[in-house]
Amino acid sequence: MSFIKKGLLQSPVPLMVAKRFRGKINVQKPRKPHFEKQLLIDISKPYYGPPKNSLPEITLCENINKKSYKREIDNPFERILAKECLDWFNTSKMVVFLHVNSISMEDKTPVFAALKKNDMHLRTYGKKIVSMATKGTRYEVINQLFTSHQNIIFGQPENAGKMFKILRKAPQLVVMGGIVEDRLISKNDLVEYSKLPSLDIVRSQLCSVLQSAGSCLVGQLNQNQQMLVSHLEKHIEIQNNPTNSDNLDTNAKSES
Repeated sequence: MSFIKKGLLQSPVPLMVAKRFRGKINVQKPRKPHFEKQLLIDISKPYYGPPKNSLPEITLCENINKKSYKREIDNPFERILAKECLDWFNTSKMVVFLHVNSISMEDKTPVFAALKKNDMHLRTYGKKIVSMATKGTRYEVINQLFTSHQNIIFGQPENAGKMFKILRKAPQLVVMGGIVEDRLISKNDLVEYSKLPSLDIVRSQLCSVLQSAGSCLVGQLNQNQQMLVSHLEKHIEIQNNPTNSDNLDTNAKSES
């Protein structure tokens, strides 16, 4: 038995037993922690905010417009786009606004190329860009047409007929209206305007009408003079040939 005890390891009996507290823990008045521990407690302390029952009803409303609380950020790129948009409005005599339905880029690219080939440009601008560009100008009324990103065609009025022929290939692009010669017109007026002949043809028609009216007036003014001249020539011819006049008189008497 003694041999077994010597062969096996025996745990020594400790002379001292460590205790965390010598006495009872004071729960009501605990001891303050040291500085580093207090600092960690203060940093990691959660913040829950005021209770909802102490807040006014307007802050608890979920339908309040949160956009009004957002601070407007000045974006230089947006100002560049707004300046470009205003330049297009000022340099183009025809501006057409389009409503875009669902369309892929494969269907939209040929339309863009055809418009550019005929000296027309298709641009896409958002409501904010157009509002920045037209604010305080004569084009400010068009902001009512914009709800989000929208396509605009910039060009010249003489290309209106070609524009409608190109847009027939893409029914997803619907014409809503436009500005022609600083005048806001509807789609029907724009269609009628596209059917009008070109300015050179109208000028030639006006010249022909004015020329015909002038020639008619000159003819009416010269009619009496021509009649008088013809009567005088006839009278001179009769006086120069009295024999012919006598023969005419005798023939007239014999027939009677």
